[in-house]
Amino acid sequence: MQDAVPDRPDGAWSEEEVAAQIDELAAAGDRDGLVELLHEEHPVYGDRGGAAIVRLRGWVLVALGDIGVSDRELVFVLEELDTGIDPYLVAAAARALRTYREPSAAFAPYLARSVANLRYRDEPVCFDGYGEYALPGIGTTPLRELLATLVWLGPLGRAALPEVEALRETRGGFAKLKTEIDATVAAIGVEGQHGFAAGQVESSRASCCELPASLGSKWRLTGTRRRDAEIGHTPFEDQDGAAATFDEVFRGHPSIVVFFYTRCDNPLKCSLTVSKLARVQQLLAERGLDERIHTAAITYDPAFDLPSRLRGYGRDRALRMDERHRLLRATEGLDGLRHYFGLGVNFVESLVNRHRVEAFVLDREGRVAATFERLHWNEGELVERAVQVLDETQPNEESEAAPTPVPRRAFAPWVGTLAALGVALFPKCPICWAAYLSAFGVAGLGSIPYSPWLQPLLAAAMLVNLGSMWMRGRATGGMSPFWLAGAGALLIAAAKLSIGGGGAVLCGVALTLAGSLLSVVLAGKSRPRSENGRRRWRRLAAAAIGS
Repeated sequence: MQDAVPDRPDGAWSEEEVAAQIDELAAAGDRDGLVELLHEEHPVYGDRGGAAIVRLRGWVLVALGDIGVSDRELVFVLEELDTGIDPYLVAAAARALRTYREPSAAFAPYLARSVANLRYRDEPVCFDGYGEYALPGIGTTPLRELLATLVWLGPLGRAALPEVEALRETRGGFAKLKTEIDATVAAIGVEGQHGFAAGQVESSRASCCELPASLGSKWRLTGTRRRDAEIGHTPFEDQDGAAATFDEVFRGHPSIVVFFYTRCDNPLKCSLTVSKLARVQQLLAERGLDERIHTAAITYDPAFDLPSRLRGYGRDRALRMDERHRLLRATEGLDGLRHYFGLGVNFVESLVNRHRVEAFVLDREGRVAATFERLHWNEGELVERAVQVLDETQPNEESEAAPTPVPRRAFAPWVGTLAALGVALFPKCPICWAAYLSAFGVAGLGSIPYSPWLQPLLAAAMLVNLGSMWMRGRATGGMSPFWLAGAGALLIAAAKLSIGGGGAVLCGVALTLAGSLLSVVLAGKSRPRSENGRRRWRRLAAAAIGS
């Protein structure tokens, strides 16, 4: 869109011009361009009415159906079947799904929900041209498209069979759809819960609740967690009118966060999201985690959703509301929140015109650790993800309370220095051994037996010291002690191989001693700037002590 007319902002495009661009993208087979237009936050949807957005998004789905739905677009198609209530969008999604590369039993629950949701919304729609109305004798309806897609699934659509049969029992009946209903039941094979091939049965069972591998996990784990510098100061007001900043609400513990707004007219989005969050709170309480993992529901519509309205909305959906579990409105900085969470939402002035279902798990620093988008999330899976984030910090919290064995950590460099001195002065033969000891002038020392195994033991101790100094240096950012001790070890080794003279030995011992002293000083003064740095330092220091 922006490349086609680079000097015109997206908001300046008329609806007809956007539709024409969709046609051009479809004719060119440009999937990337079409998928971009399915993102709710796309600027082309800014300040457009809801009806125009439905027509444009529906036309994108029609275009994708014309060129065939691939893995990348599948989640957008399933999203409309999962949470859509507009006849045009649902019909376009059902039609597009039939162009996916193969049927899957995992599609059946989405189609079943859509049949239930559209039972009383079965209005005529037309896909012959953009914005055209269905005239008598032409066009289709969402239920017709859903039933046709279930015929495409065949026996793999058995999960939707109860909803299809329930159409016959619907008040007033669906006589006009009798032919389609009968064809769907026959394709699914109702007489065939044992009436089709055993191989098909096993295939259906195997893939019953598994989405295609192309979707992978419905969760997107965030590998690198970042915080915007200003997000921590974003001010909130909760359901009781209490003020707090982002950091005050979300730092120090993992959190589960969802977004909603009270004026949402789709019961399958905001209302259901907050009701499911109440169930999440119950699951946390059952596991004794409701004090350690917090929850929050943040409104997209802070100007309208004042504290009293937030509280009533949460109460009607059995939501727990206290200092750990809140409904929040951002009194400033909504754009910063949109950017930080990557929210899929757009507005007509301050009124939401389109949004997706989305939930987040934050770590104890308030950073996004996992995201769930578009398809409805499972409450148990959401809790498990939050528990995983909690477990990431649990061992380190315990280590915070445990005393640090400072004397042992400081003792390691002195052992290395003594080992280096022993290697430097260790005699090369039994005669030298007797001469060294007799030189002390103490009777009987010259008769102590020569023990050649001491030299490799001392050398090993010196190498262990070098290794521990390297790990401490990597953890604290100061490698100077390691390089000093390493240079000393090389000089001692050279002297023992008769490459250097006595001066090399003395220099080697001096450098090793200097490195050890510096290591002790830096270890005492070093304070890693981040919590992660402190934890890493402790792990490396413990490994060094243990070795």
